[in-house]
Amino acid sequence: MLKRFFVTIAIVLGITIIIAKVQPLDFENPGNRRLLKTEEGNYWYYRSQPEKSMFLNVEGISTIYLRSFSVAKVHKPKVIIIFGKDKKTYDLTLKEQKDGFYIYDEITIPVPEGAKKMELLCYERSIYFRPFYTPAPKTKPKSSKPPNLVVKAHGGIINISHNGTESQYYTFNSSQSFKFTLNNGRNAIVYVRARLHDNTLPIFELYRNGELVDSYEFSLQRSTKYKAPGVNYLSIGKKIDLPPNSGTTEYELRAKSDHMFFARPVLLKQN
Repeated sequence: MLKRFFVTIAIVLGITIIIAKVQPLDFENPGNRRLLKTEEGNYWYYRSQPEKSMFLNVEGISTIYLRSFSVAKVHKPKVIIIFGKDKKTYDLTLKEQKDGFYIYDEITIPVPEGAKKMELLCYERSIYFRPFYTPAPKTKPKSSKPPNLVVKAHGGIINISHNGTESQYYTFNSSQSFKFTLNNGRNAIVYVRARLHDNTLPIFELYRNGELVDSYEFSLQRSTKYKAPGVNYLSIGKKIDLPPNSGTTEYELRAKSDHMFFARPVLLKQN
């Protein structure tokens, strides 16, 4: 019983979603109209002018949902749907009688590929129609705005720990530089550390849009608070304030000595 209950709820929800998505369409040459009020909404329904068809623009539509009702009891009600030379007759099945109206089941009409017009022909003057369709979901336009910071090249990623917390750093050396881009006018700083392995001083250079900005040299002083896996001696860090960025700027850090360096760019908050 419980399973049947959930299945029923799912079916009802599914029907509700379908109903909520459909939108009414207008005939190009409608005749008289009548208002039908149901739980699905209040819509005008139309009948054709005497001995004439009603036409509907179906360009770009794959399926038409045709709803109808009659103001009088009709024996074997039918409607003829025409796409170009293709003609098909649909029987109208009584769904319910309400407020003097004979409401028929909705008809699902597949639209042939490439069809632009649908013709509706009904000889019974007491029957009124209204077509509906399901609009294609609107795709949200992709943002053309690039990420604020894009890392383009590095020699690997390593986590450097401090007081129980870890931060991600990008490595670079004499054979592989560290490149990144700042977009959307964002500014940033870069924290840099070096691996100490002999008495030579670690040196690296900073380039901005391919031009040298400055050269930086570390001392041989070791950090006692920062640790990196596989690194016995880690230098004291350097904080580099990058020049102001008005749009998009490319940065590159190049090792000038035979050391491994660790860099971490950090975006500054916007004012």
